[in-house]
Amino acid sequence: MPLNEPITPGVVDWTGENPGIFLKNPDGSFSAMALFFRVAWSPIGQGQVLLLYGTPNQVNGTTDAPNLIISDNPALTAFLKKNFISKLAVFANAPAFETLPEFLASGVRTSGDPMSHRYSETIAAGELTIELVWEGLEPPRALELSPHEVGSGEHNMFSLLIPAQAAHIIVNGTHLSGELGTRVQAGFETTSAFLYFSETWIIPPEAL
Repeated sequence: MPLNEPITPGVVDWTGENPGIFLKNPDGSFSAMALFFRVAWSPIGQGQVLLLYGTPNQVNGTTDAPNLIISDNPALTAFLKKNFISKLAVFANAPAFETLPEFLASGVRTSGDPMSHRYSETIAAGELTIELVWEGLEPPRALELSPHEVGSGEHNMFSLLIPAQAAHIIVNGTHLSGELGTRVQAGFETTSAFLYFSETWIIPPEAL
């Protein structure tokens, strides 16, 4: 069946992958948060960016639980931070947001299989190695979301969502504390660990 509008109106902001892990304390507050970007296209070019709040409630993280950004494209980091991450309240309102130290990535490696039990991203910078692990992967769901359904509040978004039943953020071999919580996405309850593939953010014509 052909689409009514085969070309989506608006301007593509960026497209790629955007998996994340949000761990929580027993009281429901966040104990650690990680958001990873593998951008295939943007006005600033391609690149990979990790945003980590190992200690979300403090301006400065610790050696074992740092607050930082690691990237292989600093210009893309600035673009995402200004035009996208700053619109996600859970990240923008964190004490460390304005002063996050940035490091140049020395290596980024993907392993596992999103069609099986385990998938991971490993990001290195100097003596730092951070591993994001998703386990217990569910079947994918194809999403088509409007601005009122996405965190930025400004974009139309298309994506493939694969929720995970377990997840870990590991810094130099040490697992950050916390458990997964729940979140609502596109009207259904899912977990706070997720893989987003083929994710495309579009600025609709009325927002231009």
